[in-house]
Amino acid sequence: MTSTKDTEATFAGLSVVLKQVETSISPTSLNSWLSETRLLPIWIPLRIKEGVTKIMPVLPNSALYPNLMQSIYQQIAQNTLVEWWQKPYELTGVEVDSHALHIIQVAVASAAPLLTLGRAIHAQCFQWFANADTALAEHLHQQNTLPLTVAMQYVSPQKMQLKITLLKKELLAPLLWGLSTNLGESIMLAGIPCQLGKSIDIVQASSFEKLVQVTTQNVIELRFFSPTSFKQNGGVQPFPLPELVFNSLLRRWNTFAPPELQFPEVEWNGLVSAYDLKTHALKMEGGAEIGAQGWVKYRFLDFQQARIASTLAHFATFAGVGRKTAMGMGQVRLVESRLRG
Repeated sequence: MTSTKDTEATFAGLSVVLKQVETSISPTSLNSWLSETRLLPIWIPLRIKEGVTKIMPVLPNSALYPNLMQSIYQQIAQNTLVEWWQKPYELTGVEVDSHALHIIQVAVASAAPLLTLGRAIHAQCFQWFANADTALAEHLHQQNTLPLTVAMQYVSPQKMQLKITLLKKELLAPLLWGLSTNLGESIMLAGIPCQLGKSIDIVQASSFEKLVQVTTQNVIELRFFSPTSFKQNGGVQPFPLPELVFNSLLRRWNTFAPPELQFPEVEWNGLVSAYDLKTHALKMEGGAEIGAQGWVKYRFLDFQQARIASTLAHFATFAGVGRKTAMGMGQVRLVESRLRG
């Protein structure tokens, strides 16, 4: 069972690199390649990029990965010819993922348009964690600040990308373990049958250590992709004021970053120098949530505030901003190409 204590895993995950080959030798099925070891992973394919095939051996707890990696290296010394999806491959390498921050995407096709998804995708994500470790799922459910966001990005009314971001490295293993049982299969979301893709895509991965090293910019542009709002004075504020955006990010950063990388409280004096926003409603099972979508350009005259804001702006891609980020709200991205101080 996964410990609910905030202990850092050695690393987040593993992937093996496969190269398709022609051979007259009967290869060993990848699913039985490690059959003589105590650790039997579930093999999850990553989306093929630039012709490179990578498969992740997944276990429910990342603390088990060092032993799994040792078993893989021992097996490589004996046999590198494997079969995957009825094709022969040579296993050419092992890659270690030690990042704390991840963005994961899975293709979803629905039998009918999905209109109210917030609570449904939130509940499904927690079910995947529970499939690996019920105590972990319960622990997450009790957190005031969740180390994840969940959203659905629409390609068409019935084709989507399920996007999950994680802010702790030890969450990747249990999420993928739980998700593995549904890859390529049908699930129900908001009462509608949906088909998941057969592979996952780790769109982006980073670490707190990398983000504190980004170049300081005194002009920062953020693009809000889903309705975004904030709690303010007992009500809901849809306009992304600098202090609301960057305090939201600062709280999440200080909750999950290592102690030595946390920032002091900031009395923000940033300005909104330009924006193009519209209010949109995100339909949910109990009604609709109103929030802003579009872009905002912020300017910081104080160098130290600009330095912290620059790091937090990069962090926003993973953490989301404002309310109900685990139900599809507050999806945001830094527009790096237009950053000019």
